[in-house]
Amino acid sequence: MIASPRATREKVAERILTELLKITGSSGGFITFHGEKLASKGEYTHTESTPIIIGNEVVGHINLEKDGGLSEFDIETIKRFAGYCGLAIHRIEYEEELIRHQARLEILNKILKVSRTDNLKAFLKIILDIIIDDLKFETGGIIVNGKTIYKRGSIIPESGLPEHVTLKRRGKKRILRIPLRFQENVEGVIEAHTSKKVPRMEFIRLFANEINEAISRIITQKSLKESLQEKEVLLREVHHRVKNNLQIITSLLSLQAKYCGSEEAKSIIADSQGRIKSLALVHEKLYKTETIAHISSREYLKGLVRDIINFQAPRPIRIRLETDIDDIPLEMDKCIPLGIITNELVMNSLKHAFPEEEGIITVEFKCRGDKCNLEVSDNGRGLPEDFDIERLSSLGLQLVLGLVKQLDGQIGIESDDGTSFSIEFPL
Repeated sequence: MIASPRATREKVAERILTELLKITGSSGGFITFHGEKLASKGEYTHTESTPIIIGNEVVGHINLEKDGGLSEFDIETIKRFAGYCGLAIHRIEYEEELIRHQARLEILNKILKVSRTDNLKAFLKIILDIIIDDLKFETGGIIVNGKTIYKRGSIIPESGLPEHVTLKRRGKKRILRIPLRFQENVEGVIEAHTSKKVPRMEFIRLFANEINEAISRIITQKSLKESLQEKEVLLREVHHRVKNNLQIITSLLSLQAKYCGSEEAKSIIADSQGRIKSLALVHEKLYKTETIAHISSREYLKGLVRDIINFQAPRPIRIRLETDIDDIPLEMDKCIPLGIITNELVMNSLKHAFPEEEGIITVEFKCRGDKCNLEVSDNGRGLPEDFDIERLSSLGLQLVLGLVKQLDGQIGIESDDGTSFSIEFPL
């Protein structure tokens, strides 16, 4: 269980309002925050309002009514209390958001754990329990091929009334519907209802995607158990699972990045996502290819650099990508280091080569005989005169050096009219 903040917004507002009524001798009043009334006491009809300000933003009001009106001393006192109130409630909201964020991460992790079963009905039952117990919905059900296979709470319409009218009469205004995809076809739905506040739509989408990814894994896993003799099918599933798990990791990193205040931390997370995506793409290509032992170098590298440009460019910049890539079947032990090297060098150009945010990045991959050469170049500002890749502390370029050695290759660097990294290795 996740601990809740020691105080609530309502309790803080109520204490502050009680003190202000005593100090100012007011007959009644109320406190609002972000348009929501948090506390109300006594009798009032015509109140005097004092804003609650955080930074330069008015986030709420303290409203009091006093016979004869508030004195100058009263107003100054209320202003001081408004400052305390704003800071206290803002801190509580921040703590509550951290708790919600942690809860969402735990829910996604729970989906990962329960999806290891090959019993689809049991999995869907657990998912509905998560929706009711963890996401705080009140009623719900699972419908597959027109039949309700599990439900919690009453979702049966009242006699003679449509379902939505019944739900409205019972105060359940918010409805969650998650389509269930079985083998690319929508064959069911999870439906839940509540009268309370629901999680943000961004999280609901991620939640729904992970459920359907898990369903896909469960169905495939069941199929695999029925055909264990087919080694190739089993191997494809391994790559599929690895790819899906890597995608889940990047999704979790995306959620985490939204709660990082440091731009440096966000940049580190984005770099990690790029490296993970290059690994995931290898596994995706492997389970989709006809010959599972090899990947097309052209298809893999073109897809990789396109994804890097689309995902990693920090701002809308005018970068043209040019590729000249031989179509060579590569084994997995070549693809992974080659992909990470390409990711790091393209990212290095995106980050450092173009102060004017405009230029060309070229990726070439050529194989002659038993030798292959990868060249990543740009027409940017070039490298510093004292540049020495062996002495750099940059994690990205340290990775490049390590992976070049893993490939038994050599690296060459030129910095005329831009920068060019050339890696030659045996096929």
